[in-house]
Amino acid sequence: MRTENPPTSPPLSPIIVARSTIIICIQTVGCWFVFIPWKLDMLDLAKKDFGYVLLAFGIGSILSMQITNKVLIPRIGPQCLLPIGMIAFSIALYSWVTSPGIMMFAILAFPVGFTFGLINPSATVITVAAERETGRRLLPLHHACFSVGSLMGIIVSSLYAATELPPEWLFFTLMLVGILGGAVCYLLSDARIVRTVKATSEAAQRIRLPSGDTLVFGSIAAVSMGTVGIILDWSALWLTRDIGLVLALGGIGIFAFNGTEVLARLFGERIITRFGERVVGTWAMLVGCLIMIAATYSRELIPIVIAFGAFGLCSANFLPLLMGVAARRNPDNAAGVVSDITTVSFVGFLIGPPIVGLIAEYVSISACMYLLAGIWMVTSLFMRQYFRPLTKMT
Repeated sequence: MRTENPPTSPPLSPIIVARSTIIICIQTVGCWFVFIPWKLDMLDLAKKDFGYVLLAFGIGSILSMQITNKVLIPRIGPQCLLPIGMIAFSIALYSWVTSPGIMMFAILAFPVGFTFGLINPSATVITVAAERETGRRLLPLHHACFSVGSLMGIIVSSLYAATELPPEWLFFTLMLVGILGGAVCYLLSDARIVRTVKATSEAAQRIRLPSGDTLVFGSIAAVSMGTVGIILDWSALWLTRDIGLVLALGGIGIFAFNGTEVLARLFGERIITRFGERVVGTWAMLVGCLIMIAATYSRELIPIVIAFGAFGLCSANFLPLLMGVAARRNPDNAAGVVSDITTVSFVGFLIGPPIVGLIAEYVSISACMYLLAGIWMVTSLFMRQYFRPLTKMT
């Protein structure tokens, strides 16, 4: 690595930059989750067509993640990509949310996904490297940042929706926050002194089809991410249109889900050490899925909110555990394998939204909730063979 004119004061640590970037960007996404019904009503967009729009987002994300993992990170480094990605994503999302017509709304989904693809792999590489250096489980905290950002977004947007002010004002403010946050992360981190990064065996790889553990665990992560989007993308629509809540309360399900996710991931290291991977990743998941099925059948608000909270609590550490297993099985290329799995997991955004949109359009969103619980039950049982029953990370 070559540096020029190093700063006189200590720069922000890479892990702080990674977590701050995720929280700021996902907070904006959390606000968008609450206002999805508003946008669909404005455009008079059908559920199945919204699924195809999300498909464009997924295509952009996967393409960007491959380019980021194999081309950009080896050459300019993850710390440089994070502030660039934050600024670009903030601008792209604002343009997407405020787009005036269906055609423009569909087209802009691609650049939103592409700019987001700059952020997640870079933050993951930094986190895995720190995890291997310290010997601690940092992936649960990494994923907790997604939950914290989403939770903050739900709170902000719900309060804002109650004021009945134009949503465009909120997203313009969030865009400015993202631009300012990216500038601060760039100026106060090593990103401003990094010029080139020597390609390593982990990062300097050609874009290729996944194989081995990347294919197996990436496919499981893809199915999981493709279905958890049912809560994030569709629950506000479900609660407002089917259950009858006002828009300001439409995000209450996501609030419960993210709130318990935050708790489970903040204490993820202690929970996994205390109970073991198998209990956390399999048996707890089965309990959360059964509660979700029962609440969906009841179609009552209080059981549904409780179920979202239970599912968030039980599912929070499944993906961090899965990635930890992959890293453990590939010690010589841990960061590369985890980044590849993250990329493959976004295939879930390709196949998930159109399928979910069709089911929501022609059956019901309630059927999607049953699908969510059923798929997570199957994946948690499959991963049981890989999870350790009770062990400390070495």
